[in-house]
Amino acid sequence: MGQEQSPLQADVQVRVNHGDRRLVPFRARLEGGGATVRGSVQNLPGGETVLVSLRFDYNSDADFALDELISQIVVSTSDKAGNEFSRVTIDPNTVPLNPNRAPLYYSATLYHPPRNGRSLYLARIQVLGNYE
Repeated sequence: MGQEQSPLQADVQVRVNHGDRRLVPFRARLEGGGATVRGSVQNLPGGETVLVSLRFDYNSDADFALDELISQIVVSTSDKAGNEFSRVTIDPNTVPLNPNRAPLYYSATLYHPPRNGRSLYLARIQVLGNYE
């Protein structure tokens, strides 16, 4: 019997300029609760790779709040037409993100699509998990 996949809680696409080395920030709320993912995308020296940095936070004023269990993080790059170029899957081994506790950090380095006359490419961050 196969393990059931956790629901998609966040799906963020970030537009990145090929020639720009500045951080491109993003933020999204994880569906179903109060946890958030913030991060940045940055082209690295050499012109072929990109660093995606992630920070997961969960702040709550509720008397009772469920833990967020992040089961999988998928980071990918693609051209503007949506053709995927590179992908990495982070398996946090269902590390709980507890309310009002320490944030969790993850990062990945990927290749980005070649310029091919285009100025932009996309970085996509998908977070799968559950509040339990």
